[in-house]
Amino acid sequence: FGSVRKDAMTKYVESIECSDQPLDISFHPKRDNLCACALIDGTVEVHDFLAENAVGDDDDEPDTILSSMSVHTQSVPVKQNEKMTKKPASCRSISFSPDGERIYTGGSAGDMTAIDSSRVCTFSSNSEKNLLWNIEPATEGEFNPLVKIHPFHNSPLIATGDDLGGVRIWDSRLCGSGMKSKSKLPGGCVFSWKENEDYISDFDLSADGNTLLATSADGRLSVFDLRLARQPVTGKSPFRLSDDQEDELLSLKIMKGGNKVVCGSQEGVLSIFSWNTWGDCSDRFPGHPSSIDAILKVDEDTILTGSSDGLIRVAQIQPDKFVGVLGNHNDYPIEKLEWNSDRAVVGSVSHNNYIRLWDAHVLLEEGLEGEESEDETASKPAAAKLPTKSTAKDDSEDDWEDEDEDGDDSDSDSDDSDEEEAPSMNDRRKKRLKTESEKFFDDL
Repeated sequence: FGSVRKDAMTKYVESIECSDQPLDISFHPKRDNLCACALIDGTVEVHDFLAENAVGDDDDEPDTILSSMSVHTQSVPVKQNEKMTKKPASCRSISFSPDGERIYTGGSAGDMTAIDSSRVCTFSSNSEKNLLWNIEPATEGEFNPLVKIHPFHNSPLIATGDDLGGVRIWDSRLCGSGMKSKSKLPGGCVFSWKENEDYISDFDLSADGNTLLATSADGRLSVFDLRLARQPVTGKSPFRLSDDQEDELLSLKIMKGGNKVVCGSQEGVLSIFSWNTWGDCSDRFPGHPSSIDAILKVDEDTILTGSSDGLIRVAQIQPDKFVGVLGNHNDYPIEKLEWNSDRAVVGSVSHNNYIRLWDAHVLLEEGLEGEESEDETASKPAAAKLPTKSTAKDDSEDDWEDEDEDGDDSDSDSDDSDEEEAPSMNDRRKKRLKTESEKFFDDL
C-alpha cells in the first residue's frame, strides 16, 4: 500500500533519505528515477531512487544520492530571543526546466540560481562548473526569500514568488547573459508585480501559457494576464485580485478543462473559483480537519491533497466528495506533492529527512482496468461522458461581478437523474483504495 508499483515491486525504493530536511522537490521531466531536493541547509541533492541502483545493507535505508552541491551559502539575519542574529541560508524552492537541462533554485537570501542538470545528475562534484548563473538579489528588498519557482511549460519564461508577495517573470535566455535591464530590475527579469501582502504560496499556469495564477497567505488569488503585460491596452490592467477570502490560500490547481480553479486554505476548505469570475469563489468544499498545504492534479476531476494532519487524500471536484486516502505521514504536515515523470509514483515532503514515494497505480486509468466484471458492465448503461475542454473566451469580461446565487453552473454539484449509472472512475478508485487500505492494516 503506497510504496511502489505492484507490477514492479523492486523498481523503486520506498523512500529517499536526504542529508537534511527537504523543503521542496522536483522530479526530472524525462528520467523517471531522478529527484532533485532543496534542503534546509542550502544544499541541493539529486537522488536516483531506482532500487537496483540504491546501495545499502538490508537493515539500512538504501543510499540513493547521486550528487550534493552547496548552492545557497549566505548568512541571513533572523530575530531570536528579541535579538538579531545570523543563520545559514536555506534552499526554499527547486524545479527542473521542462526539458530537464537545468535545475532552478531559490534561496532564503533572495537569490536565484540555475544548475547544469546533466552534471549534477551524475557523480560530478565540481560545484563551480555545475552553476550556470546566479542572480542576487532576485527579489525586491534585502533578504527577501524567494519561496516559489514555476517554469512555464511552453516557453523559456520562469515565474518566481517571494516572501513579501512579489511576483516576477524571467526570461531564462537572458538570465546570466550580462545584459543590463533598462529598468531597475535584475537582468533577465521582464515583469515585476507586488499585488499581494504576504508570501506567495503556489503558482499554476493556464494551458495556453497566457494566464498565471498565484495564491498568497494574505487570502487572495492573483491572476496575471501575460498578453496584456506584453501589449498594454489603455484602461485594462494585466492583473486581477480576488476578494479577501478571510483565510490563507496555500495551494492551487486549475481543473475541469480550465473552467475551475481550486485553492487549498489554512482552515481546511477547498475554495473553487470559476474562470473569469475572480471576485469570489463560486463553491466551497469543506472537510479537511487541517490546512491544505499541497494539491496535485490527477485528472480534470480529481486531485490529491496534502494536509497538515499528515494524510494524502484523494478528492473529486464537482460533485465534491472524498474518494480515499493514498498515504499517511504519521501526523507530520505534508508540504509538497509531485509526480515522477512516468506518473508511477507520487513523491511527498514532510517535516523530516525523508521523501516518501507512494504507489500511484490505483489513481491511473490503466491501474483500474478489469475492476468491473463483464456482467456488471452489461447490466448498466454507459456512463455519461464529460464534455471536453471549454476554453474561456479571450475577450470575456465580468467586471468582477460574481455569479448569481441562483445562476446555472455547468458543473453542478447535484444530479437529479434517477437513471442507474455505471461506476465512475472515482467509484472504482474508492473501491481499490479501500481494499488496499484494509490489506495494509491487516498486515500490521
